[in-house]
Amino acid sequence: MLKNWIVTTEPVKNSTNGVMARERYLLAKNHSNHRNTESIISLVGDAKTSQRIALAGEQFRVQQQLNPHGGRPICSYAMEYCLALPKGYRPTEKQWKLILNDCCSTLALLCELQPHEIRQFKSQIRAILHRQNQNLIRGTGDHVHLVIGKVVCRRVLKVLQQKKGTKVLKSAFNAAVLKHIGIDHQDYTPHEIDRGKRLETWRYQQQKAEEALHVEKVVLRMQKQAEKWFEANDNNNKRQANRQLNRLIKIFEELSELNVPTKYHNSIQDLKSTVGLTH
Repeated sequence: MLKNWIVTTEPVKNSTNGVMARERYLLAKNHSNHRNTESIISLVGDAKTSQRIALAGEQFRVQQQLNPHGGRPICSYAMEYCLALPKGYRPTEKQWKLILNDCCSTLALLCELQPHEIRQFKSQIRAILHRQNQNLIRGTGDHVHLVIGKVVCRRVLKVLQQKKGTKVLKSAFNAAVLKHIGIDHQDYTPHEIDRGKRLETWRYQQQKAEEALHVEKVVLRMQKQAEKWFEANDNNNKRQANRQLNRLIKIFEELSELNVPTKYHNSIQDLKSTVGLTH
């Protein structure tokens, strides 16, 4: 039995660059993190939606700068939620859209939006479906990346990034999956695909080794990129520092999709904090 279907939450950092980087990454069919993704389908919104999210954030930032008591500068213009189902469950595009509609409507209620705010809220919803290979032992099942703008009508919807928001979204996702697909998370028993039938033992072990090696290579690339960023900062080369920061952001995005060993978690978070990607 599962307590909830899987929902993960992450603020989209680095203001406009971060929003547009997620747009490109989530649609990148040839990205190494998407090697087990059979198809990428845009369910809600398009690139212009991400641009609207970024514009709303930039306008709010200008408003903050004009107001001497504008509060802490905002660097995250959106929240990204990943709604995932275990392997073996494959809703249609229509079913996913119905699920997303229920989930987003619930979040709108949680934010206590006024009618004119609801229009902008809906215009800043971006959803992309990743359909995964169902036969691999490792990896996720089908999932949707849901990006929602945090700035609506010149106010920040702080509840979207609070634990309360995630809790409400999990409940809404549970209810929507039951309503539109007819499956209950409480009836699901996690299990591993039978290795004997689906994948020979040697292939399974080889796959695990390859994944571990790939993680090590990405971490090493992160360390080298960090050295370049520190060097650029020491030399007061802002242009080079920004270039290296953008490359680091891409590496962090790649690591977020991998099964990174615990021993690296602290160093990754420390580096993110150092380069200004966390508060």
